[in-house]
Amino acid sequence: MNCKTTKLRDAISFALAVGAVSATGVGAAFAQEASSDQTTTLNRIEVTGSRIKRTDIETAAPITTITRADIEAAGELSVSDFLRNNVYNSFGSTRESSGSATGSQATINLRGLGSAYTLVLIDGRRMTNSGALSGGAANINMIPTSAVERIEILREGAGAVYGSDAIGGVVNIILRKDYEGMNVTASYETSSEAGPDGNTLSVSGGISSDRGNVTFVLDHQQRDMMFNRDIRDKIPAALWTAGLSPYNSSATFLGSAGLQSVANCDQFENSIRISPTRCAFDHGATSANESSLRRNALFVNGNYNLTESTQFFFRALNSETRSLGVYASAPVDNGGRGPGLLPTISATNPFNPFGQSGTIYYRFTPLGTRDSIRQDKQREYMVGLNGSNEWFGGADWEVSLGHGLNSQNSINYNYGIGSTLQQLIDSGSFNPFDPTHASVAANAGRIGHTVFVESQMRSVTGDGHISFDLFEMPAGAVGFVTGFEYRDDRFTQTYDAQSAARNVFGSAGAGGEGERAYYAAYFEALFPIFESLDVTLAGRYDSYNDLGSKFSPRVSLEFRPLDELLFRGSWGKGFRAPTLVDMYGDSSSTNLNSPPVNTLSPPHAGGDELACAALTAVRTATGNAAYQPYPVNPCTSSGQYTWLVSSNPNLTPEESTNWGLGVVWSPTADLSFALDYYDVELENVIGTVPRALAFRNGDAGVPGYGVTRGASIIAPNGTVLPGAPNLILLPTDNGALQTARGLDFEGSWRFQTDSFGTFHTKLAWSHQLEYDFTPIAAGTIERAGTATFPEDRGQLALNWTGGIYNFGVITNYIGSSSNGTAATTLPSWTTFDVQAGVSLPWKAKISVGARNVTNKDAPINNALFGFPFYSNTLYNMYGRMMYMKYEQNF
Repeated sequence: MNCKTTKLRDAISFALAVGAVSATGVGAAFAQEASSDQTTTLNRIEVTGSRIKRTDIETAAPITTITRADIEAAGELSVSDFLRNNVYNSFGSTRESSGSATGSQATINLRGLGSAYTLVLIDGRRMTNSGALSGGAANINMIPTSAVERIEILREGAGAVYGSDAIGGVVNIILRKDYEGMNVTASYETSSEAGPDGNTLSVSGGISSDRGNVTFVLDHQQRDMMFNRDIRDKIPAALWTAGLSPYNSSATFLGSAGLQSVANCDQFENSIRISPTRCAFDHGATSANESSLRRNALFVNGNYNLTESTQFFFRALNSETRSLGVYASAPVDNGGRGPGLLPTISATNPFNPFGQSGTIYYRFTPLGTRDSIRQDKQREYMVGLNGSNEWFGGADWEVSLGHGLNSQNSINYNYGIGSTLQQLIDSGSFNPFDPTHASVAANAGRIGHTVFVESQMRSVTGDGHISFDLFEMPAGAVGFVTGFEYRDDRFTQTYDAQSAARNVFGSAGAGGEGERAYYAAYFEALFPIFESLDVTLAGRYDSYNDLGSKFSPRVSLEFRPLDELLFRGSWGKGFRAPTLVDMYGDSSSTNLNSPPVNTLSPPHAGGDELACAALTAVRTATGNAAYQPYPVNPCTSSGQYTWLVSSNPNLTPEESTNWGLGVVWSPTADLSFALDYYDVELENVIGTVPRALAFRNGDAGVPGYGVTRGASIIAPNGTVLPGAPNLILLPTDNGALQTARGLDFEGSWRFQTDSFGTFHTKLAWSHQLEYDFTPIAAGTIERAGTATFPEDRGQLALNWTGGIYNFGVITNYIGSSSNGTAATTLPSWTTFDVQAGVSLPWKAKISVGARNVTNKDAPINNALFGFPFYSNTLYNMYGRMMYMKYEQNF
């Protein structure tokens, strides 16, 4: 079907052609526009958020299209870096953090609802989620950048189209196809500050015949590690000292008088004196902030016309990454009795200088740092047939089979067996207070342990659909599509025997496995009520073998009173199924803080409420406000404790309601504005009670909760203080509520001159009106604008192209956020990216540029963050990143 264009269609078609629709970057080079008076024909196409092909590119669904030129203009090393900077990635998302189980992973988190609520597609089909992320989200680090043709971001829920997880939105990564020729591209980047060096190399090619095409991409990317010591000059010395750890190579002793160190504790490497009686360990001197990452990928996409009306197609993606993370030597957080239960030493031990029994906070340094090597693999294979026939007066159809596998093998060196260490201490054969003592080196090999973890998520899929015109209405034919989807998922995560038995210190491990099958049937119908009004009805039925069934409806409308003006709106329901780990995983320990919760009754100030109250009383009675005998100050909320998170086989799906309204105005093909309102309500959210409440419940003996504490502490005035908390139980359940409401604005203007080239400017802005979270068993927390939840993110792009030259500037803005005091305020963060390029006569192009050209540091705050005192999910500490890229076409 063909149609004559309107001003709105002209504007959008042009934007797609030159990469100008993107909300997160603008291509530095733009195609010359045909005369706006020229009549153009458009074939029906399928856009993300609908399976009905149509001629109107702008539909009822708010979609941001990011072209290949947009990605190149931003100068980012990877797809994950580019998407992390997207304005709709509201509060940031996971990146490659060293010392974390996510050391090789990266995610996208639309609307800040969580990466589990953003569905990632490859060519309109689900990307297999990451086994290392418990099957709950996709690892977008596995996507080869040079294989991407464009990215479409659907900024609303789409449960009626895609099923589970499509609540915060959908990211559809469309890979290259039907390419002819050959391209070689290489790039290198480095920083004037702490940022890691990186490089890329890709080879792309394609061949065509009169019956088909094969496109291939070989892609390599590498980024070095960034150490915490590289950013030491960015962190005030007092904060660096405050971030030191009580787990020390010369063990910190916790007895009845509180924490103490041996007299010569400051004589050992990285053991820093912080008071006359105490030292602490400088773990930042040896640990990395971000892991290194190297990716090699092969992508092949092809199609072949079997007949005039039937086509065979296939796609294969084989992507592998290798990551190295370095973390400080292992803290002995497990003395052989389980996570959080620290080793002890008797009063009669020959190495105990304190004359009483107690607990020790020891760091196992003789084997060096903990080094984690993670190898991830992503396999996505798909074959199918599509075509057309005369059924129902003319129909298009498609069927496919797919197999997806995401796996990670993780080898983690220089951990240890807690029970072995405890036995050696008990026998007087190991001195934990002197890392240079002969007994330490002599027994290091007996204690040391290498942790092995294998994680895997496997999906087998089958799907099909058929589309045709259902019947005619006065304003046109009713488009209709119906289809099915089948999926079988299997998750496994296996730890070595010692880790599975919870005997290992310095590591939090829990395995698990589960399998799930489901099938779905769906439909979608577009009714042209009038020439200017279309209504779309859609529905999807999902049936799970372990959760029952869900039906997700959706209705949307498009009203065009003028060719250049579109009003749109939609309403729909959605859901998210619990992950297999949520339901069947083993209990796992994790180290997290206990943040304040003002909506509890009575409010909780965070930290260790029970110990803080007792400590405050002692300080008042003695007049010594500096007295602090605990490993973690119980009266602050930034210190970390060990929590044991448990799964729940009785979990039920979360349910969502999405609706939105919007207007798009394109008075000319060169000028366009769009304003959209979104509203998301998520009920029955899976999670835990606030950690502070779990702390309170555990101390109060509430069933299902618990706090395991060490021996009581005797204050200088004789008061008995509660022991330090070693382990806090944190069970998983349904029952929380999340809402997100806000506005998105996108504007684009292109101005072409006769003598000075073409200018293009584009603004994208997302504003949070409401972001409320109601935890299980607690009151509503209004988070919009509070610390780490900025109300605003924006991006302004200015570009110029003239002949063979191009130049662009991108301004990135993250708004300020605050918990109401100067100490808990994060200022706004604005960075500028620049790029210049020149096309060369031999079909080549050279681009040079810099991200964060003004060298802006991320906001530092010790009241909100533990060491190194900034959020690497929302900001980065790279400083000015300079890059150069060479592209050669053949």
